Amino acid sequence: MSESGPPDPLQRLGEQIDEARLRAGEGGPKAGDVTSGGALGFGLRVSIEMVSALVVGVGLGWLADHFAGTRPWGIIAGFLLGSAAGFVNVFRAVQGMGKSPSGAGRG
Repeated sequence: MSESGPPDPLQRLGEQIDEARLRAGEGGPKAGDVTSGGALGFGLRVSIEMVSALVVGVGLGWLADHFAGTRPWGIIAGFLLGSAAGFVNVFRAVQGMGKSPSGAGRG
């Protein structure tokens, strides 16, 4: 008699995917990998960070202008601060590109 029931289809699928990855010579996506899809993802991340920092900066500048009546200086200051924040975020992302996220290589 069989100790286990029918094989789980998801487990079989996972095993087939693992075998296909081994045959293709890849073990899965690597941390800091900037090839093909990784580069596209990294580029989208950087652009979204830059745009969001600008939107937040200009939005806060507009609010400052609206309540303080200092139009257009709040928007200008918000744009400059948002740009600086966006560049800092991009710089940090680029600096951490080649590092492993868990710090496994230290030691």
